[in-house]
Amino acid sequence: IKIGQHLANLDYLIPKEYIQVLSSLFDNTPSSSYSDVAKVIQEDLGAHPDQLFDSFQTEPIASASLAQVHVAYEKGTGKKIAIKVQHRGLRETSSGDLFALCSAVAAAEYLFQNDFTWGWIADEIAPQLPKELDFLNEGKNAERAAEYMKEAANNLDCVVPKIHWESSSSRVLCMDFEEGFNANDIEAIEKAGLKKK
Repeated sequence: IKIGQHLANLDYLIPKEYIQVLSSLFDNTPSSSYSDVAKVIQEDLGAHPDQLFDSFQTEPIASASLAQVHVAYEKGTGKKIAIKVQHRGLRETSSGDLFALCSAVAAAEYLFQNDFTWGWIADEIAPQLPKELDFLNEGKNAERAAEYMKEAANNLDCVVPKIHWESSSSRVLCMDFEEGFNANDIEAIEKAGLKKK
């Protein structure tokens, strides 16, 4: 899925028809069962979601290739928060997936030397995936982005959700919940009075 999503961003290289099909991978990704979500949280944070939060919605509000997002309410305060939980087993299988990708691309380049020159895709994805699988890295990047916005972007109406480190790990990222919509939802953009360009 991640590879297909990456390819869907290459609209300057890949024909429009392929981009339209591959773009469905941004929204139509499978979600993990609540049982798997609860196991990841218990393994990483030491307790079941019911013990850690006032409430935890078992159905995700979004699912992507690496993780899915659930709404929860902070224990004690009742504050609405977003919990991003990595799909169970993904960390363990990702190295095999990367090996398969790199092997397939290398074989295609060898067999079709003059026709297939896409090895750079594997070279680009391979070092980035381990970083994307570490949600602590993502949390630190969010804090850096928030600091940059505060310092450099006067008058920019932009919110970077606050990270809740006490409820985060390499596979679980807890943050303030911020209402929003997809960046490609033209109707919502117009309804919010935002400029499209």
